[in-house]
Amino acid sequence: MPLRVFLFLKFLMSSSLFGDDWPTYGGPNRTHTSTEQGLRTDWKSEEPRILWKLDIGLGYSSVVEYKGKALTQGYQNGKNSLFCVNAKDGKILWKHQYPCKKADDYFQGGSRATPTVFEDRVFIQSHEGDVYSLDLETGKILWSLNVVKDLQGERPQWGFAGAPLLLDGKVILQTGGEQGSLVALNSSNGKVIWQTGSDGAGYASPFQRGSNPDEIVVFNQFGLALHRLSDGLELTKYQHKTRYGINAAQPLEYKNSFLISSAYGKGAAFVKTDKNQMSSQWESDSISSQMASLVRQGKYAFGIHGQAGTRARQATLFCLEIETGKKKWERKGFGVGTLILVDQTLVILSDEGALTLANATHEKFEEFESFQVLPGKLNWTPPTYANGRMHCRGSQGRWVCLAMGKGD
Repeated sequence: MPLRVFLFLKFLMSSSLFGDDWPTYGGPNRTHTSTEQGLRTDWKSEEPRILWKLDIGLGYSSVVEYKGKALTQGYQNGKNSLFCVNAKDGKILWKHQYPCKKADDYFQGGSRATPTVFEDRVFIQSHEGDVYSLDLETGKILWSLNVVKDLQGERPQWGFAGAPLLLDGKVILQTGGEQGSLVALNSSNGKVIWQTGSDGAGYASPFQRGSNPDEIVVFNQFGLALHRLSDGLELTKYQHKTRYGINAAQPLEYKNSFLISSAYGKGAAFVKTDKNQMSSQWESDSISSQMASLVRQGKYAFGIHGQAGTRARQATLFCLEIETGKKKWERKGFGVGTLILVDQTLVILSDEGALTLANATHEKFEEFESFQVLPGKLNWTPPTYANGRMHCRGSQGRWVCLAMGKGD
């Protein structure tokens, strides 16, 4: 066997059988999907062992795990705090605090954006536009700026929520400014490399296009946009405006198309790209994902249809055929929760803190197990699964880490 083939197979085994890191919002590719094998689904009368738990303050920043460290943000006493802990035992390694408003605009408030870890550095953004680059080992600030004050950005009503994207030596962020709504900063020093676009910032996180790594996908207040990585040139865009300018769920890439979904009366669209022209193949107001990003298994997508508020109990978990928009099944009981896909298993966290494992099949809803993990309501942060550990974070600040790999 050639050495390069052996090393490649060894890499695949180590990354999928023995654990994967989850270094940014939605996982390595921002698809809310892990290929890691070994998630235990047959619990019978047992419940997952709690490895550790912490109270970190208000907010919706999700958890990332990288090389044995787990990180997230929380809000307490007028400050946002970035926690870096030992992923195995929850021991706090360091904490970075900075002044920030609670900003409880029609909800509980607190931190929004998820950290991104790249190599030996951590990158975070606050809902007020503060951006920090920190040393992963020590928490020391390497550089910082504010996208409103320094880059003429415009804060969206509910604050900046996107996680920084690290690509090709660049930190890519939405600023929402009319004179450059998307910016690429030098990851080493924070200097502007390019700044382009004019649409208001959305609440989703930009990501690299899978079918064309030279392009960046952005879901902003106007809708879906494609930008060139090298210089930020806006290649094309598709209008998908909602009331209040809220586009929050991550676009789901499928072949050369994107499935996008929002609430507030807008719904979903399956948008095809052809020679940098975008057109919808179908649209539906019966698929309205307010915050929970969809996940894909083959030609099927799974998501949550519904909106927070008085009708949250009517929200449904669903499976649909992507190319036709036809729903295969629906199931109530999760509220306006969130979900991720781990290998062949759906992991659903309800807005009331129940964690459910289900088979990712289009044939019917098939539940394996369900556990109450978090207290309270309005739990809108997706779980994180990495190296056999399930991280669940509640809106009131409870962070619970569960041992859920086989053999744990």
